[in-house]
Amino acid sequence: MQLLVAILAVVIGLAFAFGGWRFFLLLLPLWGFVLGFSLGTEAMRSLFGDGTFATVTSWVVGFVIAVLFAVLSYLYYYVAIAVLAGTVGYAIGASAWGLIGNEQGVIAFALGIIVGLIFAVAVLALNVPRYLVIVLTGLGGAAAIIAGWFILIGKVPSDNVTWWQVGLLIKDSWIYLIAWALIAAAGILAQLRGPEMGPDSYELERTSYRYG
Repeated sequence: MQLLVAILAVVIGLAFAFGGWRFFLLLLPLWGFVLGFSLGTEAMRSLFGDGTFATVTSWVVGFVIAVLFAVLSYLYYYVAIAVLAGTVGYAIGASAWGLIGNEQGVIAFALGIIVGLIFAVAVLALNVPRYLVIVLTGLGGAAAIIAGWFILIGKVPSDNVTWWQVGLLIKDSWIYLIAWALIAAAGILAQLRGPEMGPDSYELERTSYRYG
């Protein structure tokens, strides 16, 4: 389980960081599923103390939110962009509490939700230009890669994965923060220099994607 979860996190992170814009429609539902599952299980852990895979409730809630995020990301423009920005914001917010806080739980979860909502609203308000999507996928992909590495080396148990733990490990060794920034920068630069393949522009409709 540990190896599988770690490889999945790293592969998705690499694809998102270096090809987030190019393969936006293909990757976003997958990202929504994985981060939706993480959000659901972290909610159960923070509220009831369940581990990531410890109880049936954690599995069910995580899976339901994951499927909801994935399906809505595929079908609806508003939700797709909100999921991208919100989940990246949640990961950053919850990890930030690991840098400054002493315990994981409701505070880490609430901070992640607040930052996620701020990211989601800000992105929608800015009309999601191409460069903003590239920056978000670069940041989110790099975070997934670092999380996958921590799982692989056993610093974060695969049966109890939280973003708070990622932040706590970064606090212990700031080289990981530098690594995250370098990976994100490399991914963003690669996307900017890559082929102009992907949704070049968006026309906002009420219920669906539409490309110009």
